Amino acid sequence: MKTPQDTSHVSQSRKRSKSLPGGGELTLVRAPDSEDHFLRAMELRRGAEDTKMDENAAVELLLLAAGQGHRPSCAALALLCESSVAEEDRQSYFERARGWIKQQSSNKDQWAALFQGVMYFDGSYAKQNYEKAAQYFQIAADQGNSCAQGFLGYMYSSGQGVLKNRQTAVNYYRAASEKGHVVAQFDLGVCYSQGRGVPKDKKEALRWFRMAADRGDVHAQAMLAKLYITGNMVEADEEKALQWFERAATNGHAMSQYDLGMCFINGVAEKTDHAVAMRWFRKAAEQGHASAQLNLGIGSAVGLGVPKDLYQAVYWLRMAADQDNAAAQYNLGRMYEHGQGIDADEEEAIRWYRQAAERGNSRAQTNLGLRYAHGKGVPKHLRRAAKWMQRAADQGYPRAQYNLGVMRQNGLGDWDASTNPGEADKLFEAAARQGYKQAAKALRTLRSRQPQTA
Repeated sequence: MKTPQDTSHVSQSRKRSKSLPGGGELTLVRAPDSEDHFLRAMELRRGAEDTKMDENAAVELLLLAAGQGHRPSCAALALLCESSVAEEDRQSYFERARGWIKQQSSNKDQWAALFQGVMYFDGSYAKQNYEKAAQYFQIAADQGNSCAQGFLGYMYSSGQGVLKNRQTAVNYYRAASEKGHVVAQFDLGVCYSQGRGVPKDKKEALRWFRMAADRGDVHAQAMLAKLYITGNMVEADEEKALQWFERAATNGHAMSQYDLGMCFINGVAEKTDHAVAMRWFRKAAEQGHASAQLNLGIGSAVGLGVPKDLYQAVYWLRMAADQDNAAAQYNLGRMYEHGQGIDADEEEAIRWYRQAAERGNSRAQTNLGLRYAHGKGVPKHLRRAAKWMQRAADQGYPRAQYNLGVMRQNGLGDWDASTNPGEADKLFEAAARQGYKQAAKALRTLRSRQPQTA
């Protein structure tokens, strides 16, 4: 990566030569100024020819230029650096850039037009208006601005602010990609992989995915990892999948951090390491990834890869449960029921079981059904018990199939066993096939009582 002091990106127009008294020439290169820093930052932010994407270096250069009063850099910090600059600081930078954006976008300056387009596209500092965004992006794109071309590619692909036209989208993606715009390269790969605006072409899709991945696009890195782990479009290769997952995860891609954790849990490429898995789950969990929070919570509850810590378990399970993760809601209900890592609270346990059950968690549905069957924490209600048990049994959960079979066998929950004599048999058999011992025993008993045919 070139450092902010590197002058190799300064154009030839910024160089001049001086003749020496003894003959020959000395080429003098002026130190880069704020405009140079800005242009370099824009290359680093989304990639350019022979330039890998580097958001951190881009922000450093923008901050340096903005500190020198460079208003385009202030605009970039305000409108393009949401994840790197605090909201209060971005507001301050925007106030410094507002007048320049308005004046120079009217003069069709490509960067001012780009920023005006971003304002309308995101609804940041202006009322969201996709049509106006497209108009300003067009001004910048016509001047060869790859960022604007990438935006227009997306807008024509989705039909936002313009008539949907996938061929036109591909044209803009290609124009930006050929200038080294990394995100556009990934989007162009998606177009080839799905046949959107171009004929399907796996080879061409992989070419653009690899180009974007090699130059720092985490989405392309994650995509290649998925392709190698599944064998889709490429020959399956667990080692390469791990390498790409790790590159994307190291670059902060939360989904890849979770996937990499799962690889170490499941022993992908014969590499099982629960401690490493939990470290990656924690990174993803800290970014709000609900499934990673769930796994970290369960790991903390049982001491898998991390020291057993029931308080940490409750913390992470609640984080996931609050995002409507049904498995976390069920497990949090168990923690409340048994007083693990938190004071026992029957009402809270039932509340979380109910939320999980309503979201389709079969264990929670069975648990809730059994509570209604026995009147534990809720009024006894056999019809409701059968309803929840049926939902879980329909998902193939053997404990629910067995318990529903018992209810059907005994005509509980308004069930007429005499008119549906084979229902209990079917449910016991389904649970027994999954190794549920109580169901196998019940099935043998039930069949031993049935009349034998000659």
